[in-house]
Amino acid sequence: MNENNETYGTRVTLLQRIINEKDEKSWEDFVQYYQGFIYLICRKMDMSHHEADEVVQQVLIKLWNHFPNFEYDESRRFRSWLCRVIQNTGRDFYRKLNSQSRLKGKVKEQYLEDQSLPEVEKLAESEWNDYLASLALENIKPHFSDRLIEIFLRLAEGENPQDLEAEYELKSKVIYVYRKRIRDRLKDEIRRLKAELA
Repeated sequence: MNENNETYGTRVTLLQRIINEKDEKSWEDFVQYYQGFIYLICRKMDMSHHEADEVVQQVLIKLWNHFPNFEYDESRRFRSWLCRVIQNTGRDFYRKLNSQSRLKGKVKEQYLEDQSLPEVEKLAESEWNDYLASLALENIKPHFSDRLIEIFLRLAEGENPQDLEAEYELKSKVIYVYRKRIRDRLKDEIRRLKAELA
């Protein structure tokens, strides 16, 4: 994806590209970035893997159908609107299950009814930061060896660089340098993703 897209004089976010350009590439990029996040929120809303997969597909269809008429307002948060779509789609999904079988999904529909939109938004906001960090890590992995990524992850989990010295046959100073390089690259990628997915 082009980091320096200057089509409209300023950097254009993915959402703006979908609305303004209405091209398949923008939609593919959107699905690549948001499908996993939508799935994650569905799972956090206590849906099974199969239920979440189904709801994700329904959400994406709703978004695809809605984007041609979507008016982007920079003062409002897209993720808040997305949470409302996810929550409503989940409710509709369980209502349909309940109408097909009086037993299926009854508890989960009530669970979704009991969750307020602010609760779902709060959940989504905390998950968004973790999701972006994971996505950023995946994006930077090709720039570092598997060994260095493994060291970085072990350090992130709290292991001491001195304890890794002998195992990886690296001086702790070198480990610190690599950790800083990966961390800096990761922060840059998170910033880029935040700007892209604003």
